[in-house]
Amino acid sequence: MHRLIFVFILLMILVSVNLQADENYVTVYNKDLALVKQIRTVSIKKSELPFKFTDVAARLIPTSVHLRSLSGNKNFRVLEQNFEYDLVSSDKILEKYIDHPVEIILESGELVKGNLLSKSGRSLVLKTGSGIKILPWNDNMAVNVKELPEGLITRPTLIWDLAGVKEGSEKLEVSYLTAGMSWHAEYVGVLNESGSSINLDAWVSVDNRCGATYKDAHLKLVAGDIHRAPQLQPMQRRAMAEGAFVTLSADKGFQEREFFEYHIYDLERLTTIRDKQIKQISLFPPATVSSEKKFYFNSQRDPKKVEVRVLFKNEKKAGLGKPLPSGIFRIYQKDKESLEFIGEDRIDHTPRNEEVKITVGKAFDLVGEKNVVDRQKVSKRSERQKIEIELRNNKPTENITIIVEEAFYHRQWNIEESNFSYVKKNAQNVEFNIPVKANGKTTLTYTVLYSW
Repeated sequence: MHRLIFVFILLMILVSVNLQADENYVTVYNKDLALVKQIRTVSIKKSELPFKFTDVAARLIPTSVHLRSLSGNKNFRVLEQNFEYDLVSSDKILEKYIDHPVEIILESGELVKGNLLSKSGRSLVLKTGSGIKILPWNDNMAVNVKELPEGLITRPTLIWDLAGVKEGSEKLEVSYLTAGMSWHAEYVGVLNESGSSINLDAWVSVDNRCGATYKDAHLKLVAGDIHRAPQLQPMQRRAMAEGAFVTLSADKGFQEREFFEYHIYDLERLTTIRDKQIKQISLFPPATVSSEKKFYFNSQRDPKKVEVRVLFKNEKKAGLGKPLPSGIFRIYQKDKESLEFIGEDRIDHTPRNEEVKITVGKAFDLVGEKNVVDRQKVSKRSERQKIEIELRNNKPTENITIIVEEAFYHRQWNIEESNFSYVKKNAQNVEFNIPVKANGKTTLTYTVLYSW
């Protein structure tokens, strides 16, 4: 990146309010959205209107901004509000100085004055008193300009035309929605050797890329799927984060409560949410939960391999019973003296008393194979198929049970014969529980009639 040095001989910047907020309130939602409320005590002079706020989010949604007086001024009104976000950069300054005088200090120390005609690629074109000069663009070049071009600002700024304001101190509240901030849960589970229990830690990760820092903020997290109006012409945005770091804290954590049809998590202490930062905070104290390890064969997901899943009921008697926000669930298991990572999955928002299923990976020693061994046309609108699913257990000493998941997408179907019983889960899916002895195999055979 070119390190151009700009010297502003005369810098004209409109008066703006750049005060640290008295209070920051930040509510973060799951999907790239946050509600920010800031309370600021400011000194207003009518001669300095229109009124301006800096240090707001670069990605705020302008139509969501709301300003109100908390000083009891009933005549206070907002006539017009604007959001200016054309921020200063070397490229923008040079673009706005086309056909205007600039001074160029070359690497040799030579001073070149003239009107900037073009900034293109790796060169600048100047019209000087001695003719047209084309100057190579390099890192050691300094460019002097007279002033900051109109329309460029150093920070995102909200501007208001106000009516009914009084001279002196005014307590104001500004609130707005902003993109660039989201949160998700992260779960860490340590499974015991038999798979019958799991020690669970839960964290939330708050990712701030909105372009602003909120110091000592009251933080709330909303878990749930809120509906947002579709955008007719969605704007494409570049990723803003160039770096991030993690802070961990486990002292005063979150208090969970129901709100509307969602769940809110209130952090019981103030925290600073810095721009371009990922902050991790403990969601609830560690818990030990009763669990099960099960094996599943689904030929539509994988024609050969058998999945390993860890299941537990999110209920109090099992050791948990807390609303679980959506997030990534990572599972470890102890091997001798160290913990080893055995897999991860993403879970959806899970209420109390619902089952959690985590697909950990594929079992090395288990194999499944499905074949259609016979197909008969019964009529123009029906067909009978005979299915065989062979399950092989190559474990030397462990007898296991494999749950076979079968899906039928025809309009009508009926299993006429089967050498194992099944459970119909819904209109299209059934499950078979198939025992397979150690170092052995079992074949599931069934006949299904399709009609359409």
